[in-house]
Amino acid sequence: MAASLPLARPAPEPAARRRPWPRFALGFAAAVAMLSLLPYLLAYAWTPAGHHFAGFFFIADDATTYLAKMRQGADGSWLWTDPYTSEPHAGVFLFGFYLLFGHLAGLLHLPVIATYHLARISGALVLVLAVDRLCRRLLPAELRNLGLVLVILGSGVGFLAQAAGNPDIFGGKVEALDLHLPELSGWYSILAIPHFAWATALIIASVLGLLQIAQRPGWRPLALTSVALLALTTIHPQMIAVIALIWIVYRVLLLAWGAPPAWRTRAAEALPFLATTPLLAYNAWILFSDPTIAEWARQWRHQAPGLMSLVVSLGVPLLLAAGGGAIAWRRRDEGLALMLVWPPLVIALLYLPNLANIQRRLLDALYVPIGILAVVGLRALTAGLRRSSARRVTAILMTSCCFASAIVLAIALRFASGAFAEAYIGNDAWQAMQWLSAQHQTGDRALSSPQAGQLLPAWAGVSVYVGHYSETLDYFQKIDRVGAVLRPGVPEATVRAFLAANGITLVYWGPDEAKTGFHPEDQPYLEPVHRDGAVTIYRVERAP
Repeated sequence: MAASLPLARPAPEPAARRRPWPRFALGFAAAVAMLSLLPYLLAYAWTPAGHHFAGFFFIADDATTYLAKMRQGADGSWLWTDPYTSEPHAGVFLFGFYLLFGHLAGLLHLPVIATYHLARISGALVLVLAVDRLCRRLLPAELRNLGLVLVILGSGVGFLAQAAGNPDIFGGKVEALDLHLPELSGWYSILAIPHFAWATALIIASVLGLLQIAQRPGWRPLALTSVALLALTTIHPQMIAVIALIWIVYRVLLLAWGAPPAWRTRAAEALPFLATTPLLAYNAWILFSDPTIAEWARQWRHQAPGLMSLVVSLGVPLLLAAGGGAIAWRRRDEGLALMLVWPPLVIALLYLPNLANIQRRLLDALYVPIGILAVVGLRALTAGLRRSSARRVTAILMTSCCFASAIVLAIALRFASGAFAEAYIGNDAWQAMQWLSAQHQTGDRALSSPQAGQLLPAWAGVSVYVGHYSETLDYFQKIDRVGAVLRPGVPEATVRAFLAANGITLVYWGPDEAKTGFHPEDQPYLEPVHRDGAVTIYRVERAP
């Protein structure tokens, strides 16, 4: 009996260790989100009497069009139609990100402007947590928090070029891109445009998923990576090709370093990209098959910035990243190999010919590999110093890397102080748009100045003849046509023919419109339906 007993009790299997909560990342994410909300809250609190805060500080013209897209989603549409142009066209599935948040606004009965900032704040949280996951995978424990801060807050020194009057270097003016292009830094993306932060978070999620597939293929990482890439396709579809190319070059580099993947692994890595092909094919089809959408796409002008401006605007992090990249290359660091190939490949793509003229749109998430490599370069730079000296040098360089982000916050606070009138809507215009939002009819189209035309689709839900430099087809030509028709002495028949030919049913008339010298109150075919102060809305009577 005793002989059947084991000589020693088997050791229990070690319990799986639960992953600790990333406390620093959660606290940092909350701090970043709240700090990014502060200028907007102050702007609402400090709005000058007789005005309403328009809800935006940076790239307000584009942000207003995003609000118009959200409004279409809030009205129940999953298809976008361009409310800034008068040419007939069918609805298409574009700008799914804003249509989705518009549906969320309708579901929660929230104002679309509140939901816009909800998208922005949630983007801040997911971006910080995604960067933290990437840092945890690629960096040693002592560098992770530093890498997280550098990726999110790191920026360039373009402000020095601006302070110097944008000097000419190598035949081109050096611009402060870090103060003008939100996609160049995590903090600026978070503060300005929500889909930039979300797109970068999805890029990081895709990269993490691909790395997990490469390590151990399985259905879960395949499914999650496919979802991340599909979601990214609805925001910036061009980034799918960029990520695929980065991954291919990364694999080629590992192969050169003597680490070839198995064929099964290669096939698994390709599946998430294949999942995006139907949506990519649909995007290509609508851009070529619908003449209005095709013409709208041809108006995009996102050419690459000047190389010297880009280098200066990436600043100290780029210099440190060059050192970190050299170290990774010398050590053949397979963990950092993906970060190593990413920046030079994207910068090369920026300056190659691009039929769609969207080179600048390839900059998404470039600050991520730069920040991660920069912290590696920073550690190498301070490795030979005494602890106190290393801390001092680290503090100086981190401050230099993040100084432009502080300037961007200061600009937002300056806007919040009421210093810039363009951030506000006059009470007369606000009341007119609120009335129009409730009283307009299906199919209404308004004629107004471009300034009011930019606001009407977002705040009143009414399409316009002219309103946005990119989304209004033949924007400048249409401004000229309006100027030629709405002026003293033009025959009534000419004006009425113009209104009828362009499907215009409403005329919005305020101080900007009055500068034309035209007098709508004298026209029998224009019936005033709303008047508030200096703004009057007229309905165009149908020709007998």
